[in-house]
Amino acid sequence: MKGFIAIVALTFVATEMFSWAIHRYVYHKALWFIHKSHHTTRRGALELNDIFPVIFAAVSVLLMVVGLQDPSHSNVLPISVGIMAYGGVYFVVHDLYIHRRVRRIALRIPLLLPLKKAHAVHHRTGGEPYGLLFFLHPRQTAKEPVKDEDQV
Repeated sequence: MKGFIAIVALTFVATEMFSWAIHRYVYHKALWFIHKSHHTTRRGALELNDIFPVIFAAVSVLLMVVGLQDPSHSNVLPISVGIMAYGGVYFVVHDLYIHRRVRRIALRIPLLLPLKKAHAVHHRTGGEPYGLLFFLHPRQTAKEPVKDEDQV
């Protein structure tokens, strides 16, 4: 069980690192034509950028199926759980808290305010921080005027 939990935790952290890299080097370059929908005012419930979490969820589900059906791939299940856990945290923090994608849910989480501020810096500049949970440029985020109730 300890090994399972360790793999889930490592995968969670690795997924944040992977997300930073793909956001920085793929979304803001080759796939900007899709990702730019996230940096503009959304009209409606969905944006073209929403295809990315769907793809990652599909990968997680596929890995989960493989891990459950084939005992020789015992490490695949905790990897899929780590990816799924990151996706869940990403949804709550990024979509519900930072962007308030569901207006009726107004989360007030002071502990997460630095993440909201960092994300506001990214949207304003198009540069760092590309990560969600582990971000760079704390001096910029400290000066960011975003309040907890503001939408990024």
